[in-house]
Amino acid sequence: MTLEPPELHTGVRIILHRHLVQDPPFDLKVIANRGPATETATVDLLVEFPPWLDRLRRTRLNRWVKDFENLVWPYLPNRAVWKMAKEFNPDVVLTIADHNLSYLAERVARRLKVPLAVMFLDWFPVMKGRFGHTWTQGLMSRRYRTLYRRCDLAFCTSDGMQEMLGPHDNSHVIYPIGGKHKIPERKRDSHDGKFRLVYVGSVENFYGRMHCALIEGLKGRGDLEIRIGGPQADWPRDALEEATRRGIYLGFVPSERASQELADADALLVVMSFEKEHELFMKTSFTTKFLDYAAFGKPIILWGPDYCTPSKLARREDAALVVNDPDPRKVVAALEAIRESPELAEKYAAASRRLHNTVFDPDRLQSVFTERIHKLAAA
Repeated sequence: MTLEPPELHTGVRIILHRHLVQDPPFDLKVIANRGPATETATVDLLVEFPPWLDRLRRTRLNRWVKDFENLVWPYLPNRAVWKMAKEFNPDVVLTIADHNLSYLAERVARRLKVPLAVMFLDWFPVMKGRFGHTWTQGLMSRRYRTLYRRCDLAFCTSDGMQEMLGPHDNSHVIYPIGGKHKIPERKRDSHDGKFRLVYVGSVENFYGRMHCALIEGLKGRGDLEIRIGGPQADWPRDALEEATRRGIYLGFVPSERASQELADADALLVVMSFEKEHELFMKTSFTTKFLDYAAFGKPIILWGPDYCTPSKLARREDAALVVNDPDPRKVVAALEAIRESPELAEKYAAASRRLHNTVFDPDRLQSVFTERIHKLAAA
């Protein structure tokens, strides 16, 4: 039961697809309530909000509607959900910790007297679009922690998430599983005179602000370039038009083209926010891009604060060149260091390959996930 069903787009949905659909390890029924963005082929029951609520969502009452969805709706009777759950009679109820369906999932599990497994992938209470009024964030964070304590099995997306949530008898860290990529041959001429940094992923909000700052920092450099792929960039109009014209911003890139862009890169970029309002999110989340990039065996530049979980892992494993300063000139200096030192470039390329084959190995992560759920069901 999840807001984000298993599908091949956006981070959380891709993770679920890789765990549950790619090589199906379980007999599965999916209950979701994300609405028109959801590909119903992956969903067995789409729980939609009543039409009157959708109408109110488009008015000045939209924040109150979100509060209602988060704080009241999960505790109302839902015959359709209960009917499907009772007929399917699961051995385990699995959910993602969010603001509504996860709490409904807890009620279903207790009523069926089966164990509840919960995936804690992001600290949703602080994410824009997930809450209504800001005064509800504290309450939702407390409920988030309570769900962690009550669940029978917890999967935490990072060491930071596990540390923030605290002790639990059956809690396990599983990084957001990377894909089993078919790595294409490099097509780009390696002697074109430019050292290329590539980023493929989210380009909105703080990501976009950091991208724009880095593009500006690289302006006028004939020896260094950046290419950025991702949908719905919310950049300033002039910056977006210029980046598009210069071939820097590529827009949405489908998976095959994304793989080619990564294969043609000289280095890859991971971005984590330095902005104070995102500090809790950075301390607990773990970007899927880091795992996907590692499969390509390229040097990775991780631009983010020391307290973010990918930075901590990168330093612990000496697996990426960490830039812990918001100044984009520091990223440019890191690019220059890799370009000017083949030894340094090979060190971090080898580190990426090592990560992919050990800590980030998708088969290992999937094995932990399935074995823990089977063990829970058998208990």
